[in-house]
Amino acid sequence: MNIEFVQRCIDSKDFYITYHAFLMMSEREIERSKMLKVLYKGEVIEQNPKSKPYPSFLVLGWLKTGDPLHIKCSHSTVGKRLRIVTVYEPSDEKWEKDYKTRKRKR
Repeated sequence: MNIEFVQRCIDSKDFYITYHAFLMMSEREIERSKMLKVLYKGEVIEQNPKSKPYPSFLVLGWLKTGDPLHIKCSHSTVGKRLRIVTVYEPSDEKWEKDYKTRKRKR
């Protein structure tokens, strides 16, 4: 999956936000419009084609505050509709400083 797919789905409004993602956005006070802007300009940093029930991928983007934001997405293999699964600020404990690389467990 690439960011062009994400942009196409946002432009055509062919996406939906899961209940879980909506809860995480509310809990973290991330507005829908800001999340979509971050997602639109983001970078796909991980792909998991074997994820169930749909293949998933992780997007890294940046808030205006300079804080990183991870947005996990998936798409149905039939409709190719973007699903926004969850939204979170990556922790320094689990991610390297680039927020693209997971730290290895020791």
